[in-house]
Amino acid sequence: MTVAISAYFPPGTRVTQPEGGFVIWVELPGTVDATALSRRALMQGITIAPSPMFSATQKYRNFIRLNCAVDWDEQVNQALVRLGQMVGEQ
Repeated sequence: MTVAISAYFPPGTRVTQPEGGFVIWVELPGTVDATALSRRALMQGITIAPSPMFSATQKYRNFIRLNCAVDWDEQVNQALVRLGQMVGEQ
């Protein structure tokens, strides 16, 4: 998933390299509003977790959390392609 994000998301995107677990944190370019992105993605059947929901002070507004504990298939790949496009549009 981290390789796909690197390929499909715009420059300025950074991805954690987890040593365990099943989620990754993605830092999007500073102009991206993760909450607005989450709403847009959900309208297309893509579920992401915007980081402000994990912060009592609403920090990290340009971060998202993705679940990577899924079987990789074309549907997952296409969801990441589309999500990367949406990030680029913001």
